[in-house]
Amino acid sequence: MLKNIALVTEALLTLFSGARSGNGFLSKAALARCLPLRSNVKVRQTRLYRFLRNPRFTPEAMVPLLVALAVGTGFRGRLPMIIDETTVRGIPTILVGLIFEGRVLPVAFTCFTHDFIEKSKNVIEHGLMLTVAACFPLKSRPVLVMDRGYARVGLLAQLTSAGIPFLIRAPRNVSVYVKGKPVSLSRFPAPEGSCGRYRVLYHGTKKYPVDLVVYHGRGYKEPWYLIVPEGSPFSTEEIVDLYAKRMCIEQGFRDWKTHLGIRGLKFETPNPAPYLTRLLLAFALGYLIVLALGASPDGQAARKILEIPRGSPRHGTTRTLSSLMIGLLRLSLEPLKTKAREEIGRLLQILSTGIGLVFWLRAAP
Repeated sequence: MLKNIALVTEALLTLFSGARSGNGFLSKAALARCLPLRSNVKVRQTRLYRFLRNPRFTPEAMVPLLVALAVGTGFRGRLPMIIDETTVRGIPTILVGLIFEGRVLPVAFTCFTHDFIEKSKNVIEHGLMLTVAACFPLKSRPVLVMDRGYARVGLLAQLTSAGIPFLIRAPRNVSVYVKGKPVSLSRFPAPEGSCGRYRVLYHGTKKYPVDLVVYHGRGYKEPWYLIVPEGSPFSTEEIVDLYAKRMCIEQGFRDWKTHLGIRGLKFETPNPAPYLTRLLLAFALGYLIVLALGASPDGQAARKILEIPRGSPRHGTTRTLSSLMIGLLRLSLEPLKTKAREEIGRLLQILSTGIGLVFWLRAAP
Protein backbone atom coordinates (compact mmCIF):
# COMPACT_ATOMS: atom_id res chain seq x y z
CA MET A 1 0.00 0.00 0.00
CA LEU A 2 2.85 2.40 0.82
CA LYS A 3 4.48 1.64 -2.52
CA ASN A 4 1.23 2.33 -4.35
CA ILE A 5 0.82 5.66 -2.51
CA ALA A 6 4.33 6.62 -3.67
CA LEU A 7 3.60 5.55 -7.26
CA VAL A 8 0.34 7.50 -7.43
CA THR A 9 1.94 10.58 -5.85
CA GLU A 10 4.75 10.44 -8.43
CA ALA A 11 2.17 10.11 -11.22
CA LEU A 12 0.29 13.17 -9.90
CA LEU A 13 3.51 15.22 -9.86
CA THR A 14 4.06 14.22 -13.49
CA LEU A 15 0.53 15.37 -14.35
CA PHE A 16 1.02 18.59 -12.42
CA SER A 17 4.13 19.31 -14.50
CA GLY A 18 2.14 19.44 -17.72
CA ALA A 19 1.22 15.92 -18.92
CA ARG A 20 -2.48 16.65 -18.48
CA SER A 21 -5.42 15.67 -20.68
CA GLY A 22 -9.18 16.26 -20.84
CA ASN A 23 -9.14 20.08 -21.07
CA GLY A 24 -7.26 20.37 -17.78
CA PHE A 25 -9.43 17.85 -15.94
CA LEU A 26 -7.70 15.06 -14.06
CA SER A 27 -8.70 11.58 -15.18
CA LYS A 28 -7.94 8.08 -13.93
CA ALA A 29 -6.73 7.09 -17.39
CA ALA A 30 -4.14 9.89 -17.45
CA LEU A 31 -3.11 9.03 -13.90
CA ALA A 32 -2.59 5.37 -14.82
CA ARG A 33 -0.49 6.29 -17.87
CA CYS A 34 1.84 8.37 -15.68
CA LEU A 35 2.51 5.66 -13.08
CA PRO A 36 6.31 5.14 -13.05
CA LEU A 37 6.17 1.45 -14.00
CA ARG A 38 7.82 -0.52 -16.81
CA SER A 39 4.59 -2.10 -18.02
CA ASN A 40 1.87 -1.45 -20.56
CA VAL A 41 -1.08 0.86 -19.94
CA LYS A 42 -3.53 -1.95 -19.16
CA VAL A 43 -1.30 -3.28 -16.36
CA ARG A 44 -0.94 0.25 -14.96
CA GLN A 45 -4.70 0.78 -15.00
CA THR A 46 -5.26 -2.52 -13.22
CA ARG A 47 -2.77 -1.57 -10.52
CA LEU A 48 -4.39 1.84 -9.99
CA TYR A 49 -7.92 0.41 -9.76
CA ARG A 50 -6.83 -2.28 -7.29
CA PHE A 51 -5.27 0.41 -5.13
CA LEU A 52 -8.43 2.54 -5.20
CA ARG A 53 -10.77 -0.30 -4.24
CA ASN A 54 -8.51 -1.98 -1.64
CA PRO A 55 -10.76 -2.26 1.48
CA ARG A 56 -7.74 -2.76 3.77
CA PHE A 57 -6.43 0.72 2.97
CA THR A 58 -8.14 3.27 5.25
CA PRO A 59 -6.71 6.74 4.52
CA GLU A 60 -8.16 8.20 7.74
CA ALA A 61 -5.72 5.98 9.66
CA MET A 62 -2.85 7.94 8.09
CA VAL A 63 -3.93 11.29 9.54
CA PRO A 64 -1.08 11.26 12.12
CA LEU A 65 1.44 10.91 9.29
CA LEU A 66 -0.02 13.89 7.39
CA VAL A 67 0.08 15.92 10.61
CA ALA A 68 3.74 14.94 11.10
CA LEU A 69 4.62 16.00 7.55
CA ALA A 70 2.93 19.38 7.95
CA VAL A 71 3.69 20.23 11.60
CA GLY A 72 6.37 17.81 12.72
CA THR A 73 6.50 15.47 15.69
CA GLY A 74 7.96 17.78 18.33
CA PHE A 75 5.77 20.88 18.01
CA ARG A 76 4.29 22.34 21.22
CA GLY A 77 1.82 25.21 21.08
CA ARG A 78 -1.59 25.93 19.57
CA LEU A 79 -2.09 26.15 15.82
CA PRO A 80 -5.27 27.25 14.02
CA MET A 81 -6.74 24.59 11.76
CA ILE A 82 -9.67 25.14 9.44
CA ILE A 83 -12.42 22.60 8.86
CA ASP A 84 -14.94 22.89 6.06
CA GLU A 85 -16.91 20.84 3.57
CA THR A 86 -17.00 20.89 -0.22
CA THR A 87 -18.09 18.53 -2.98
CA VAL A 88 -15.81 16.80 -5.48
CA ARG A 89 -17.82 15.64 -8.46
CA GLY A 90 -20.92 15.61 -6.25
CA ILE A 91 -19.21 13.65 -3.44
CA PRO A 92 -19.28 15.51 -0.07
CA THR A 93 -15.73 15.92 1.26
CA ILE A 94 -14.76 17.17 4.74
CA LEU A 95 -11.27 18.67 5.02
CA VAL A 96 -9.15 19.77 7.98
CA GLY A 97 -6.10 21.83 7.09
CA LEU A 98 -3.29 24.01 8.41
CA ILE A 99 -2.97 27.60 7.17
CA PHE A 100 0.11 27.88 4.95
CA GLU A 101 1.11 30.47 2.31
CA GLY A 102 -2.46 31.71 1.88
CA ARG A 103 -3.60 28.12 1.32
CA VAL A 104 -4.41 25.15 3.54
CA LEU A 105 -2.16 22.13 3.97
CA PRO A 106 -4.58 19.17 4.27
CA VAL A 107 -3.91 17.02 7.33
CA ALA A 108 -7.21 15.09 7.42
CA PHE A 109 -10.11 14.50 5.08
CA THR A 110 -12.87 12.04 4.46
CA CYS A 111 -15.46 11.57 1.74
CA PHE A 112 -18.94 10.12 2.12
CA THR A 113 -22.22 9.64 0.30
CA HIS A 114 -25.50 10.22 2.14
CA ASP A 115 -26.97 6.89 1.00
CA PHE A 116 -24.16 4.96 2.73
CA ILE A 117 -23.90 6.87 6.04
CA GLU A 118 -24.45 4.46 8.94
CA LYS A 119 -25.38 7.07 11.57
CA SER A 120 -25.13 10.75 10.58
CA LYS A 121 -22.81 13.33 9.04
CA ASN A 122 -22.37 14.89 12.50
CA VAL A 123 -20.73 11.67 13.71
CA ILE A 124 -18.32 11.72 10.75
CA GLU A 125 -17.36 15.36 11.42
CA HIS A 126 -16.84 14.79 15.14
CA GLY A 127 -14.76 11.66 14.51
CA LEU A 128 -12.47 13.51 12.10
CA MET A 129 -11.97 16.35 14.60
CA LEU A 130 -11.07 13.89 17.36
CA THR A 131 -8.64 12.09 15.04
CA VAL A 132 -6.77 15.34 14.34
CA ALA A 133 -6.81 16.47 17.98
CA ALA A 134 -5.45 13.09 19.14
CA CYS A 135 -2.24 13.78 17.19
CA PHE A 136 -1.34 16.55 19.65
CA PRO A 137 -0.75 16.68 23.43
CA LEU A 138 -3.76 17.90 25.39
CA LYS A 139 -2.28 21.36 26.02
CA SER A 140 -1.28 21.78 22.36
CA ARG A 141 -4.47 20.77 20.59
CA PRO A 142 -5.24 22.96 17.57
CA VAL A 143 -7.90 25.66 17.48
CA LEU A 144 -10.58 24.49 15.03
CA VAL A 145 -11.95 27.37 12.95
CA MET A 146 -15.38 26.65 11.46
CA ASP A 147 -18.23 28.33 9.61
CA ARG A 148 -21.92 28.58 10.50
CA GLY A 149 -22.77 25.02 9.51
CA TYR A 150 -20.92 23.72 12.59
CA ALA A 151 -22.57 26.00 15.18
CA ARG A 152 -24.33 23.14 17.00
CA VAL A 153 -24.59 23.19 20.78
CA GLY A 154 -23.91 19.44 20.91
CA LEU A 155 -20.64 19.91 19.02
CA LEU A 156 -19.53 22.74 21.32
CA ALA A 157 -20.02 20.51 24.35
CA GLN A 158 -18.19 17.59 22.70
CA LEU A 159 -15.19 19.73 21.75
CA THR A 160 -14.99 21.32 25.20
CA SER A 161 -15.08 17.94 26.95
CA ALA A 162 -12.28 16.71 24.64
CA GLY A 163 -10.12 19.76 25.38
CA ILE A 164 -10.31 21.06 21.80
CA PRO A 165 -10.54 24.87 21.50
CA PHE A 166 -12.83 26.17 18.76
CA LEU A 167 -13.82 29.32 16.90
CA ILE A 168 -17.18 29.12 15.14
CA ARG A 169 -19.25 31.70 13.34
CA ALA A 170 -22.86 31.53 14.53
CA PRO A 171 -25.96 32.25 12.38
CA ARG A 172 -27.50 35.67 12.97
CA ASN A 173 -30.96 34.24 13.72
CA VAL A 174 -29.83 32.27 16.82
CA SER A 175 -31.00 33.44 20.24
CA VAL A 176 -28.66 33.75 23.22
CA TYR A 177 -29.19 34.70 26.85
CA VAL A 178 -27.51 37.84 28.22
CA LYS A 179 -28.04 38.51 31.93
CA GLY A 180 -30.98 36.13 31.94
CA LYS A 181 -32.76 37.73 28.97
CA PRO A 182 -33.09 36.13 25.48
CA VAL A 183 -31.64 38.21 22.64
CA SER A 184 -31.34 37.38 18.95
CA LEU A 185 -27.79 37.78 17.64
CA SER A 186 -29.06 40.08 14.92
CA ARG A 187 -30.10 42.56 17.64
CA PHE A 188 -26.61 43.03 19.07
CA PRO A 189 -25.27 46.54 18.32
CA ALA A 190 -22.82 46.29 15.43
CA PRO A 191 -22.10 49.53 13.54
CA GLU A 192 -19.46 49.33 10.81
CA GLY A 193 -15.92 49.25 12.16
CA SER A 194 -17.03 48.12 15.62
CA CYS A 195 -16.06 45.07 17.67
CA GLY A 196 -17.52 43.88 20.98
CA ARG A 197 -17.19 40.88 23.30
CA TYR A 198 -19.85 39.39 25.59
CA ARG A 199 -20.40 36.47 27.96
CA VAL A 200 -23.59 34.71 26.83
CA LEU A 201 -25.51 31.45 27.05
CA TYR A 202 -25.61 30.12 23.50
CA HIS A 203 -28.89 28.87 22.03
CA GLY A 204 -32.42 29.57 23.18
CA THR A 205 -33.00 26.17 24.81
CA LYS A 206 -29.60 24.54 25.47
CA LYS A 207 -28.02 27.65 27.10
CA TYR A 208 -24.36 26.68 26.72
CA PRO A 209 -21.85 29.23 28.17
CA VAL A 210 -19.53 30.79 25.57
CA ASP A 211 -17.81 34.07 24.74
CA LEU A 212 -19.37 35.96 21.85
CA VAL A 213 -17.42 38.37 19.64
CA VAL A 214 -19.47 40.65 17.38
CA TYR A 215 -17.42 42.24 14.60
CA HIS A 216 -18.62 44.36 11.68
CA GLY A 217 -15.79 45.21 9.32
CA ARG A 218 -15.98 48.26 7.12
CA GLY A 219 -17.67 47.43 3.84
CA TYR A 220 -18.99 44.06 5.12
CA LYS A 221 -22.59 43.21 4.31
CA GLU A 222 -23.29 41.87 7.78
CA PRO A 223 -21.46 41.40 11.11
CA TRP A 224 -19.61 38.28 12.19
CA TYR A 225 -20.96 36.55 15.29
CA LEU A 226 -18.01 34.48 16.54
CA ILE A 227 -18.23 32.09 19.48
CA VAL A 228 -15.28 30.68 21.43
CA PRO A 229 -15.07 28.67 24.68
CA GLU A 230 -15.98 30.59 27.83
CA GLY A 231 -12.94 32.41 29.17
CA SER A 232 -10.89 31.83 26.01
CA PRO A 233 -7.33 33.22 26.37
CA PHE A 234 -7.43 34.66 22.84
CA SER A 235 -7.96 38.40 22.63
CA THR A 236 -10.85 39.86 20.64
CA GLU A 237 -8.45 41.01 17.90
CA GLU A 238 -6.85 37.55 17.66
CA ILE A 239 -10.28 35.91 17.32
CA VAL A 240 -11.28 38.23 14.47
CA ASP A 241 -7.92 37.73 12.73
CA LEU A 242 -8.18 33.94 13.04
CA TYR A 243 -11.61 33.81 11.48
CA ALA A 244 -10.53 36.14 8.67
CA LYS A 245 -7.99 33.47 7.66
CA ARG A 246 -10.76 30.89 7.21
CA MET A 247 -11.05 31.90 3.54
CA CYS A 248 -7.70 30.19 2.96
CA ILE A 249 -9.55 26.91 2.70
CA GLU A 250 -11.66 28.26 -0.16
CA GLN A 251 -8.43 29.02 -2.02
CA GLY A 252 -7.33 25.46 -1.35
CA PHE A 253 -10.58 24.04 -2.74
CA ARG A 254 -10.12 26.18 -5.86
CA ASP A 255 -6.56 24.87 -6.27
CA TRP A 256 -7.73 21.27 -6.08
CA LYS A 257 -10.72 21.62 -8.38
CA THR A 258 -9.60 24.21 -10.93
CA HIS A 259 -5.80 24.43 -11.06
CA LEU A 260 -5.12 20.73 -10.41
CA GLY A 261 -8.23 19.36 -12.11
CA ILE A 262 -9.66 17.05 -9.48
CA ARG A 263 -13.21 18.02 -10.48
CA GLY A 264 -12.75 15.89 -13.60
CA LEU A 265 -12.57 12.58 -11.70
CA LYS A 266 -15.36 10.06 -12.33
CA PHE A 267 -16.09 6.87 -10.40
CA GLU A 268 -18.59 4.42 -11.86
CA THR A 269 -19.58 2.73 -8.61
CA PRO A 270 -22.60 2.98 -6.26
CA ASN A 271 -20.41 4.28 -3.40
CA PRO A 272 -17.46 6.27 -4.84
CA ALA A 273 -16.52 7.93 -1.52
CA PRO A 274 -13.86 5.37 -0.38
CA TYR A 275 -12.24 5.45 -3.85
CA LEU A 276 -11.98 9.25 -3.79
CA THR A 277 -10.67 9.31 -0.19
CA ARG A 278 -7.83 6.92 -1.11
CA LEU A 279 -6.89 8.98 -4.14
CA LEU A 280 -7.01 12.20 -2.14
CA LEU A 281 -4.29 10.91 0.17
CA ALA A 282 -1.77 10.81 -2.68
CA PHE A 283 -3.25 14.07 -3.98
CA ALA A 284 -2.64 15.74 -0.59
CA LEU A 285 0.99 14.56 -0.61
CA GLY A 286 1.53 15.92 -4.12
CA TYR A 287 -0.11 19.22 -3.15
CA LEU A 288 2.17 19.53 -0.10
CA ILE A 289 5.26 18.94 -2.24
CA VAL A 290 4.24 21.53 -4.88
CA LEU A 291 3.47 24.17 -2.23
CA ALA A 292 6.85 23.47 -0.62
CA LEU A 293 8.59 23.97 -3.98
CA GLY A 294 6.90 27.36 -4.31
CA ALA A 295 7.57 28.52 -0.74
CA SER A 296 11.15 27.29 -0.29
CA PRO A 297 14.18 29.61 -0.63
CA ASP A 298 14.80 28.25 -4.14
CA GLY A 299 11.13 28.92 -4.93
CA GLN A 300 11.52 32.54 -3.80
CA ALA A 301 14.57 32.86 -6.04
CA ALA A 302 12.56 31.46 -8.96
CA ARG A 303 9.77 33.95 -8.21
CA LYS A 304 12.11 36.82 -9.11
CA ILE A 305 12.51 35.28 -12.58
CA LEU A 306 8.90 34.18 -13.17
CA GLU A 307 6.81 36.94 -11.64
CA ILE A 308 5.89 40.44 -12.82
CA PRO A 309 4.94 42.23 -9.55
CA ARG A 310 2.03 44.64 -9.32
CA GLY A 311 2.80 48.35 -9.40
CA SER A 312 0.75 48.93 -6.25
CA PRO A 313 -0.08 46.46 -3.47
CA ARG A 314 -3.35 44.53 -3.51
CA HIS A 315 -4.51 42.88 -0.27
CA GLY A 316 -1.18 43.91 1.23
CA THR A 317 1.09 42.29 -1.40
CA THR A 318 2.51 43.00 -4.85
CA ARG A 319 2.68 39.29 -5.75
CA THR A 320 0.84 38.05 -8.83
CA LEU A 321 1.70 34.34 -8.54
CA SER A 322 0.78 32.04 -5.65
CA SER A 323 3.21 29.55 -4.09
CA LEU A 324 1.26 26.81 -5.85
CA MET A 325 1.82 28.40 -9.26
CA ILE A 326 5.54 28.93 -8.56
CA GLY A 327 5.83 25.24 -7.62
CA LEU A 328 4.00 24.13 -10.77
CA LEU A 329 6.19 26.34 -12.97
CA ARG A 330 9.33 24.96 -11.34
CA LEU A 331 8.17 21.44 -12.23
CA SER A 332 7.21 22.46 -15.80
CA LEU A 333 9.87 24.80 -17.16
CA GLU A 334 13.01 23.24 -18.62
CA PRO A 335 15.61 25.48 -16.90
CA LEU A 336 14.04 24.86 -13.47
CA LYS A 337 12.61 21.35 -13.35
CA THR A 338 15.87 19.44 -12.84
CA LYS A 339 16.72 21.45 -9.74
CA ALA A 340 13.10 21.16 -8.55
CA ARG A 341 13.26 17.36 -8.74
CA GLU A 342 16.50 17.37 -6.76
CA GLU A 343 14.87 19.59 -4.14
CA ILE A 344 11.95 17.16 -3.78
CA GLY A 345 14.43 14.44 -2.81
CA ARG A 346 16.06 16.69 -0.19
CA LEU A 347 12.65 17.82 1.09
CA LEU A 348 11.44 14.25 1.62
CA GLN A 349 14.63 13.38 3.51
CA ILE A 350 14.15 16.41 5.79
CA LEU A 351 10.45 15.71 6.43
CA SER A 352 11.20 12.07 7.26
CA THR A 353 13.15 13.30 10.31
CA GLY A 354 9.95 14.71 11.85
CA ILE A 355 10.70 18.42 11.48
CA GLY A 356 7.51 19.35 9.62
CA LEU A 357 7.16 21.45 6.47
CA VAL A 358 5.89 24.64 8.11
CA PHE A 359 8.67 24.92 10.66
CA TRP A 360 11.44 23.77 8.32
CA LEU A 361 10.58 26.61 5.91
CA ARG A 362 10.62 29.13 8.76
CA ALA A 363 14.16 28.02 9.68
CA ALA A 364 15.42 27.50 6.11
CA PRO A 365 18.40 29.70 5.12
